[in-house]
Amino acid sequence: PPTLARTRSTSDFASYPLRRVGLLPLACDVREQARLRELQQSLAFELSRTAPFEIVLLGDSDLEEVTQPAAHQRGTYSPNTILTAARRFRLDGLLVGTVTHFESYAPLALGVKLELVPVETGLPIWIADLDLDTSEARVRESIDIYQARRLDAGGAADDSTVVLLSPRSFLRFAAGEVARTFEPR
Repeated sequence: PPTLARTRSTSDFASYPLRRVGLLPLACDVREQARLRELQQSLAFELSRTAPFEIVLLGDSDLEEVTQPAAHQRGTYSPNTILTAARRFRLDGLLVGTVTHFESYAPLALGVKLELVPVETGLPIWIADLDLDTSEARVRESIDIYQARRLDAGGAADDSTVVLLSPRSFLRFAAGEVARTFEPR
């Protein structure tokens, strides 16, 4: 089944030599910083399984070493941040993300936008948009499929109801939907 994440990439995406890509902390207005870290960690885990490059998880303390205080806000990035982080952590690109909305109570909902920015150009070459709301049938059906795939792969899977009610499980599902965009078709 198709992923719920919508992606766009440049026609020359494959020409960029991306071996190590840093995942920046997600920008968001919500006060649930712990949930944002969970989503970032879930994205790093899921992307490391499907993306054709290594994912390097970067935290706020890593960014303090390479940026000025206002250099990374609400999913934006400065060329200086990209170049400095690339040198410091030996990266070929950065994944910059913004959580556009998050509801941590049923029905759970999440909106995320991610951009892959190569150091070479500083311009996005891949963009993913994900908008999930567990009150929608298409999302509930995808959660059932996600759980069945985890069981088929020999992994532990929660009951689909848990994903509908647990923010942590829901965030893992969301990260998996983004990561699936890198699976071979």
